[in-house]
Amino acid sequence: MSEPTLSQALAEGFQRHNIKRIFGVPGGGSALPIIDAARELGIDFVLTRSEMSASIMAAVTGEISGAPGVVLACLGPGASSLATGTAYASLEQAPMLLLTDGPAVSLHQRYDQNAFFAPITKHQGRFTPEGAVTDIEDVLCLANDAPLGPVQMNINAGGSITAVSAGVAQVTRTAPVTSSESAIDDARKLLANSRKPVLLVGLEARYGDAPQAALRLAEAMNCPVLSTYKGKGVVPDKHARMAGMFTGAVSEFNAIEDADLIVTFGVDPVEFIASPWHHTAPILEIRASDTPHLLVETAARIIGPLTANIDALCSVGTQSEWTAETIAALTTELRERVEVQSNGHTAQSVAEAIVAAAPGRIRASVDAGAHMVSAMSVLEAEHPFGVLKSNGLSTMGYALPAAIASALNDPDMPAVAVTGDGGLMMCMAELSTAKEHNCNVVAVVLNDSALSLIDIKQQWQELETAGVRFPDTDFSAVAKGMGVAAWRVGPSDDLLGAMKEAFAHDGPTLVDVTTDASVYNAQVAALRG
Repeated sequence: MSEPTLSQALAEGFQRHNIKRIFGVPGGGSALPIIDAARELGIDFVLTRSEMSASIMAAVTGEISGAPGVVLACLGPGASSLATGTAYASLEQAPMLLLTDGPAVSLHQRYDQNAFFAPITKHQGRFTPEGAVTDIEDVLCLANDAPLGPVQMNINAGGSITAVSAGVAQVTRTAPVTSSESAIDDARKLLANSRKPVLLVGLEARYGDAPQAALRLAEAMNCPVLSTYKGKGVVPDKHARMAGMFTGAVSEFNAIEDADLIVTFGVDPVEFIASPWHHTAPILEIRASDTPHLLVETAARIIGPLTANIDALCSVGTQSEWTAETIAALTTELRERVEVQSNGHTAQSVAEAIVAAAPGRIRASVDAGAHMVSAMSVLEAEHPFGVLKSNGLSTMGYALPAAIASALNDPDMPAVAVTGDGGLMMCMAELSTAKEHNCNVVAVVLNDSALSLIDIKQQWQELETAGVRFPDTDFSAVAKGMGVAAWRVGPSDDLLGAMKEAFAHDGPTLVDVTTDASVYNAQVAALRG
């Protein structure tokens, strides 16, 4: 039997790892045989309208599927345009494989692509049929090793990829880190002596059986739970011990100011905003990987498989003084602190309309911007990845590509992209991608003709208005031009009715809502203090 080609070997590796699709914009080099070999094995290729969107779709697919998301791009500008989604995958721990044509065989479009991606990937290398071949299995496994993240590999675009020679694996995989028995004993003592602990859950707690471990820990500690944006849904939002979101802002101070122990479970420092740490309670940090420490000194630190470590700690329990009434009061306070009132439509009323109109379980993706505070507070998640948000990178242009990735991965679950007008303008062409694949996506754009969060900061600095506002855009007309059903909702129009019609439609839809941006200033002030 003949040796498989490099493209066939890659496709077979994708099949072994349950990878269902590849995203990207191909060039004329190595991409075409890879697409063809993948197609032969039933692996789809999704032609996106930009490499940035492709990289976000691949990263989100890696998160929600658990298998590495795969993105493919041509050399030069195609490769460099993958940077945003790759940085997202790196900072927010999404398993992902980047396949980039290159290196170039002449000075045209030539730069060191491996060096370009080195700061934001776990490994960079080159697949080539001549000489040593980096082991495909190790590359795919490396993306899923803790901490999860992206791996970038060049494909030799300068020659044929018709034969694969035997090679030696070039990928270095480190053994999982485990904590000493003394570290676990220290953690047990902290829990045993605690009377008012608080649990913070983060991005590492989303995978496998870690969510069940988080629930066991919360119940053993009998304490309020706060989640980062990425950890939303690890402990269901409707759970009696769930108090709300933790962002490091003053709005959460009352939820933890009485705590005598703060337990962080799978929380990465990238999830916190850049602000001083004002809390004095000792911290027990529980992590899956020995990545950068929290920005404050911890009393104890346990590293290793989350579930096994929780099993070792849950037998201790605490003599908790928290009551159900106290936890419920914290939940109410956190919600009320960010509520807004207006005669027009707001981010809050839009999120409430989404919840009211939803035909059942949905998955929402929320773009960066002033609207995210209300959206993340109102939209509920009962499972990990129930609400998607770029937190560590906090990139705009995220919500629509993330929703498309969700709809392709879980076609029976409606996906809702909640985005500002600025964010949608960065990726609007992907409405065409959603239409091509008949994605069950509802894009909801909060249209206030401004980069509202930056507008607020400009106002706080008492600067002249410049560079943050733009002319009104009829996004519904743009969507209709791409064959996408759309509704435009003015300040006094029926928002709930439009949302219900959008959910009932077969295929992608867009709801363009004129929103009142004047409420954001007070809301952000209440949140940040």
